Amino acid sequence: MSPPGAGIFNSEFRIPKSEANSLNQKPKAKTPRQGKGFDFRTFEFRILGFRLLPLALVLGFVTYLCSAQPKNPSPPPLPLDPAEGERQARALLANLLTQKPDQNMTNTGVLRIRDAGRHEREVPVRFGILITPTNWLNTYAAEPTKDAPGERLTIIHTDAQQDQYWMQPFGGAAPSNAPPARLTGCQLMAPFAGSDFWLVDLGLEFLHWPQQRVLKKEMRKDLFCDVLQSTNPQPAPGAYARVVSWIAVNRPDDIVIVHADAYDSANKLLKEFNPRKVEKINGVWQLEEMEIRNRQTGSRTRIQFNLER
Repeated sequence: MSPPGAGIFNSEFRIPKSEANSLNQKPKAKTPRQGKGFDFRTFEFRILGFRLLPLALVLGFVTYLCSAQPKNPSPPPLPLDPAEGERQARALLANLLTQKPDQNMTNTGVLRIRDAGRHEREVPVRFGILITPTNWLNTYAAEPTKDAPGERLTIIHTDAQQDQYWMQPFGGAAPSNAPPARLTGCQLMAPFAGSDFWLVDLGLEFLHWPQQRVLKKEMRKDLFCDVLQSTNPQPAPGAYARVVSWIAVNRPDDIVIVHADAYDSANKLLKEFNPRKVEKINGVWQLEEMEIRNRQTGSRTRIQFNLER
């Protein structure tokens, strides 16, 4: 039996029966909030509504780009009491993690990678969202290049369950029936298609870590943000130990990732994420480019989306 999501890019995606059975079970009573267009959970698409970031991200970033008046400097924000910060984090994530896209979608783009030696290369990519009766899937497919084989990452989101990450060969000489491998834990701290985007970034897995706390309220890019700290309970050398995200919540369905920093186990800044470019097409603002930088190696990767004009 093929699980939901088979054939999203015209090739089979098979999951072991033991895993497929759990995916086809209906979640425990919990009604998901319907997002508009792309939501926070679709780091690759809703600007078409970080996982493209949601349309909300675009709206927030546009607010930043279009603001013309300088703001008066304000005193630094006071940190929240730890217990209160944890309570606010639970409320914030309870809203975030129940949102999902309301329609299937596919799109294409390119990864523009500049490595630590400042050599540049491009990888064509395809993005997909597939909604099923019991869950929804994010798919990222990197085409094979002369430097690396193709690969496809499928992330399965099911209410009240941990997200599942499956990787398999894609395109080129890869067999169409190649079985996917399930990745967990530290395996998610690996680059997608040799880029600076790790699997944990594409799935926003750090939002599922058990230790979450709103540190303070702060203005960033002219938006009032909750500064959320997500702490990895089992950090490994070279992996994320914590992620600090600036999240603007203007309305329950208008959630904006303005910026994010990831730190290693030595508490040194490792990665920075930023949306970079938006464009108004047919009266709608859409995210055209986002970037992640590795501050320790000097490498960077930009995802540029092919927008329909």
